[in-house]
Amino acid sequence: MFKEKGKARLVSKFVAITLVFVMVTGLMFPLSGCGTSSPATSSPATSSPATSSPVVSTPSNARYDLTKDTPFKITMDLHSWPDWWVNTPTIWQFRKDPPYTIGFITSWRGEPWQETAIGEFNREAQRWISAGLVKDIVHMDSAASVDTEIANLNSMFTMWKQGKLDGIIVDPLDPKALNSTIEEIYNAGCPIFLWNDAADTTKYTCAVIDDPWTFGTQAAEWLAKKLNYKGNILFFRGLQGYPIDLGRSGGALSVFQKYPDIHIVAIEYADWSYDKAKKVFTDMVAAHPNFDGIYSVGGQMSNAIVDAMIEMGMDPSKYPHASEDNNGFMLKCLKYHIPAYASTHPSIMCAIALDLMVMMFQGYPIPKLYFFPGMGIPDDQFSKYARPNAPEGIFVCTPLSDEELNKIIK
Repeated sequence: MFKEKGKARLVSKFVAITLVFVMVTGLMFPLSGCGTSSPATSSPATSSPATSSPVVSTPSNARYDLTKDTPFKITMDLHSWPDWWVNTPTIWQFRKDPPYTIGFITSWRGEPWQETAIGEFNREAQRWISAGLVKDIVHMDSAASVDTEIANLNSMFTMWKQGKLDGIIVDPLDPKALNSTIEEIYNAGCPIFLWNDAADTTKYTCAVIDDPWTFGTQAAEWLAKKLNYKGNILFFRGLQGYPIDLGRSGGALSVFQKYPDIHIVAIEYADWSYDKAKKVFTDMVAAHPNFDGIYSVGGQMSNAIVDAMIEMGMDPSKYPHASEDNNGFMLKCLKYHIPAYASTHPSIMCAIALDLMVMMFQGYPIPKLYFFPGMGIPDDQFSKYARPNAPEGIFVCTPLSDEELNKIIK
């Protein structure tokens, strides 16, 4: 395949163009409009601008600020651009002829964010298959089990040693428990890419992740300010030990600890589950009826909390709610006039990881760490991002259309 010179040049040109596209759109994706459907409330092009915009904060120790520093200044004066090349795979190190068979490991299926990510990955995979660069995708799910994920990694590692697989893309369920397996794979020379979650090791080929700590801090700061820096908070965590929960919850807790008049009266793991969050909220309210605000690391849990409030005869508009860009939650915030804030965590990371792996096999340079900040959406922007024709369970920062999402999420 691809033995003809003209065709080879065409493919190389295609990959080079895609490299530029992915690096730019991947880095900028969180800063642009997340949805591909019409907004919940339409407005003419000449309407007044919103009072605030989605927020992306710049850390105080950052080497450059993209709102102030031009690309020329970053490269020629601050000399920060070489950061991208630190410890990157050597150009041509993994170069091999197409087509490629790539392993893809997800953490647990059935949850809308994961299903959306799989849909984005499959759409991107089909593009590479159509271009003749990818032969097949081997997908295994870990069912929220570290032991299952280790078994999946070992199965794919065996396939690589047998020449049946070219590389592995995995969402680590635990930051430490998988390290010895990941390191064994890496040390053997098998390309291993991390996506969505981080592992506590330097022995990986590439990691495509966003910033769970800032996810937590930006929403927590919003909630603290909304409460005038005093009051009682109900705090909902995700899955215990999961790297994203550690980051989001750690970031939020670091903010609340700064304000002595803010009290977390209840904190529980609800596993990013609608049903479990509903029960946990009911139990929390029974034990702590006098609360002032809600912090949740997951939008599907917040969707459940609002439903529970309505069923219990409570007015959700009286309780500021910091959470995530779950479509159902955002639509209900609009319906019930709930003061809210939504951090974002785009599921496109696995598709970006696939693009980078294909490019690496083509001999193009890729970063070892592909990192981008997630934006935050204040409630006066919800109408621009919420998607009334898409399933409640999806998260609005996805390039998939409402039609595609309705096929994926039943």
